[in-house]
Amino acid sequence: MQRIVLHHTAGGLKPTAFDKQHYHRLVDGDGEVQAGLHPISANAPGRQLTAGRYAAHTRGLNTGSIGVSMACMANAQWHDPRACKAFPTPVQVEAMIAEVARLCRAYSIPVDRRTVLSHAEVQTTLGIAQAGKWDFDYDPFGILDSRDPVRIGDMLRDRISAALGDVEPQAPRGPMPVIRRGSKGEAVAMAQRALGLAADGIFGPATETAVVAFQRKHELLPDGIVGRATWAALNLEN
Repeated sequence: MQRIVLHHTAGGLKPTAFDKQHYHRLVDGDGEVQAGLHPISANAPGRQLTAGRYAAHTRGLNTGSIGVSMACMANAQWHDPRACKAFPTPVQVEAMIAEVARLCRAYSIPVDRRTVLSHAEVQTTLGIAQAGKWDFDYDPFGILDSRDPVRIGDMLRDRISAALGDVEPQAPRGPMPVIRRGSKGEAVAMAQRALGLAADGIFGPATETAVVAFQRKHELLPDGIVGRATWAALNLEN
């Protein structure tokens, strides 16, 4: 994956089923991170984007983009965003920052203006027209006296970069080997643990069956071979 785009749902402080169709990760008002309907791998580069089978969160920028949204801003008006009853809570904002930092670490996404940005920054920074989106051209912390989305984005990126120092790696840093039936070793054991199998380190028929089932569930090629795309899903989508 190449970037992360930050959003608000324009709903209440709890994500709805509709919200989960459009974002990969949603953070509620209590700071709980919830998974969306579609795996991150559904938006991976090289995948055909079929309506209803991927997270459609940013017009013209869904391929390679992870959509992370806070559930908030119901009935908000642009001229006074804080007047709404579902303004982001402090714990919610901090949880979003922590989750974005985790995803940056897991997918090796650098934190800069083109790779981690709010929906409000997309048109200005990347030149991809959006339909008047303004999440976030307001400061969810209430610190900045500015509605400049890039300046606000810079503040969020600073906090995400700081949070990266507190994030434990949740995926292998180096490239993982391609494993298939007959393979042996720690990589096989890692895949087995991720699949909920006994980790004996031997890629046999039961492991192959479990890999195929997992691949079908995550809309990957069900060939029973654990390559780059399947590793990404195994280590980051559970």
